[in-house]
Amino acid sequence: MHSIFVFFLVCAGKYAFTLQIQNLPCLTDESKKDLDDARKELKTVDNYLGKTVGTLENDVQKTLNNMKQKLVTMKSTVGKIMKKVETDLVVLKKDLKKGQWKKYQGHCYYYASLGAAWYKAERLCRDFGGYLVKIDNSSENEWVYSASKYKNYYYWIGLSDLIEGEWRWSIDQSLATFKAWQSGYGSKGHSSNCVAFKNNKSKWIDTNCKIGYLYICERNFC
Repeated sequence: MHSIFVFFLVCAGKYAFTLQIQNLPCLTDESKKDLDDARKELKTVDNYLGKTVGTLENDVQKTLNNMKQKLVTMKSTVGKIMKKVETDLVVLKKDLKKGQWKKYQGHCYYYASLGAAWYKAERLCRDFGGYLVKIDNSSENEWVYSASKYKNYYYWIGLSDLIEGEWRWSIDQSLATFKAWQSGYGSKGHSSNCVAFKNNKSKWIDTNCKIGYLYICERNFC
């Protein structure tokens, strides 16, 4: 049988007696203080981590809620846009049935009765197999203007300068060789990149592409 040595130690700084088995050391006051301090630090870290996790959970939930709200708003906006496009297409189809396409030298021209921004007008013309009108000479220019139903309105034509000063037709990106600028127009700067007929005249103006003007489509068949 193994012998178990049992003896008593007096801890430094205390008169308390401690029973020690198999030579286990006694915990000093300094060691006890270190352990207490470490315990407090760990508790502080634990509390901090708990609060941080809670904050992160709240932030993630707020972010998800914001994203959800934005998606709902986007869905609503897209729905309204689609409804507006469908309405525009219905109007265009009715106009087509009424024979709103007019012929000139083998080409056909459509005069819209609803306004649209330049880029939207171009897309609507494309939907019907056409494009915003390309005017090649003064004779065509005078005819296109004279055939318009609403003489007091502006009409988009297919000319723009995405590169400042380079006026190109949307149908084929060719540079315009004929231009009929109203006096003072044709170089209005970067905020005026799209061209329209000026009201009451067969002259052109360069202006902001976002304006909702009427527009003229052209195609090679009726």
